[in-house]
Amino acid sequence: MNTNRVTVRYAKALYAFASDEKKAEAVSKDMRLISEIVKIPEFRNMLENPVIFPSKKIAVFEEVMKNKVDSVTLKFFKLLAENKREAYLDALARNYIDIYRKNNNIKSADLTLTFTPDEELKKDVVLILSQKFKSNIEIATKKDKNIIGGFVLTVDGMQYDVSVATKLKEVKKEMLKAE
Repeated sequence: MNTNRVTVRYAKALYAFASDEKKAEAVSKDMRLISEIVKIPEFRNMLENPVIFPSKKIAVFEEVMKNKVDSVTLKFFKLLAENKREAYLDALARNYIDIYRKNNNIKSADLTLTFTPDEELKKDVVLILSQKFKSNIEIATKKDKNIIGGFVLTVDGMQYDVSVATKLKEVKKEMLKAE
């Protein structure tokens, strides 16, 4: 069975239902939370364990997510568990977020720097990118001293790398080529 096809169908159905209920944004936030929670090995093992009854998985999910997610998300998890698709929750959450971004003209940007940027710098980068791409921008920042200086910016799979580490690698490559 093609799990990607299954998760995309469920994500599309969830998006359609959440949109009808005017809760697409809330469910998007829930899916981000779920993406983080499924990284916890015990939670992931519970979802993927076929021996645990769906009713028990629903009870655990409701207990963990109580007062943290929208009722649409809770209903959807119940549907997943009843259809024995709860193991796909992580991929489904990623697909939902992608669908939400696409339908709301939101691009994802990752900015890697040697320092942690302040809010003003983030706002400036978001403003520049939103003008360039004519869309809303969600930015995530990462600190990485290995780039030495400069920055690496990735927007929807396109990477702009002006890090010192990359420039040094290019110089080294040219020097070796010249020998």
